[in-house]
Amino acid sequence: MKKTNSWAVDYRMIYFLKAFLMVLIFQFSGWTNIANAQTFDEARDLAFNGERAKAREVCRAILDRGFNADVALLIGRTFAWDGEYDSARVYINKVLKYNPDYMDAISAMVDVEYWSENYSKAVEYCNFALQKDSTAQDFWMKKAEILYSNEKIEKAVDVLENYLKMDPGNGEFLKKLRNYRLDLLKNTLRILYTVDFFDAEFNRDPWQIMSMSYGRETEIGSVIARVNLANRFGMTGYQYEIDAYPKFTENSYAYVNYGFSQNTIFPKHRFGFEWHQSFPKAFEGSIGLRLMGFENSNVDIYTATIGKYFSKYWLSLRSFVTPGDEETAVSGLLVLRRYFSDPENYLGLWLGYGISPDDNRNLIDSKERLNLKSRYVRLEYNRLFNRVWILKTGAVLGSEEKTTEGFAGYYTFDVGISFLF
Repeated sequence: MKKTNSWAVDYRMIYFLKAFLMVLIFQFSGWTNIANAQTFDEARDLAFNGERAKAREVCRAILDRGFNADVALLIGRTFAWDGEYDSARVYINKVLKYNPDYMDAISAMVDVEYWSENYSKAVEYCNFALQKDSTAQDFWMKKAEILYSNEKIEKAVDVLENYLKMDPGNGEFLKKLRNYRLDLLKNTLRILYTVDFFDAEFNRDPWQIMSMSYGRETEIGSVIARVNLANRFGMTGYQYEIDAYPKFTENSYAYVNYGFSQNTIFPKHRFGFEWHQSFPKAFEGSIGLRLMGFENSNVDIYTATIGKYFSKYWLSLRSFVTPGDEETAVSGLLVLRRYFSDPENYLGLWLGYGISPDDNRNLIDSKERLNLKSRYVRLEYNRLFNRVWILKTGAVLGSEEKTTEGFAGYYTFDVGISFLF
């Protein structure tokens, strides 16, 4: 018998055993990964359902088989949610030592320092993340919120403004900047002048209205006092109004209005109430009513809106419904705004049908006027200058039903200036 044949058999046997062992190792590794994934999912579900101590037990069992950054981070987050910030730091720092570029871990550490009111350290971690990715939106927002909580409102405004230079029109940042700026500049003086010109069929002189208002941001929300001075049909009249925008949560507030006049070109009394709510995915909505009291009658008007931010654009649809004895008057307004690098910098387009009780141009002096049909297009431009001045201009091209019959055209121009201090 030749020895070479025995050697060949042994070689093939060894090769076969090695291959078999490799298959077993890879198969076992796959089973282990699947088991880890399933167990981690269970731990995460426990954590999100409030059973955080059980979640940590499961995570520790996984870590006994080897380090896993996601698992360690989940332990750190559960400690943070329970207010055990020192324990949270231990685990999150282990993750960052293992992978310094893990943005979720940096975000978790920002939350730990923020929630423990260690604001300067939280800002440092935000800056650390932004050095790695200067476009990381979450860290820009976290940094602004931390500075605001630390009463460094001007710095928080700077952060939001700087981000909007990179991403103009971001709806979330525009809303936040608008709110923070109100806390920085709590007072607003505003003057608005509007003039209407009519086609010859109306046989009217131009209508004019001037509004002067003062607004103040308070702990419960904005409060605005306003005087409207109007001239039409050869008569001059005053209306006195007060608006309030009480805040209830970060995502909800109300509009409350009362107006009074002793002149017939205005309603004698005007009431308004509307609830505004923000929803996920940049949706907003509202529902409310307007009540108008005239000398011989009262009118109830119901209104609702829905709106959404699309990248740099804001689109909203509002309707007014006025029930009547003979017919129900319905009006609608579609508004599209294109925002730039500030919530006060935008171009707007309005498409309207019917008479809107919220439009200052419509000096509603009778119930019958609400039933008139109207169609109009409005272009508007709003611009902030030097952080404290706001210029507002607009032009309207429309046609309105005459009280006799048929339609005739009108043209509206308005200009306003606001001073923030």
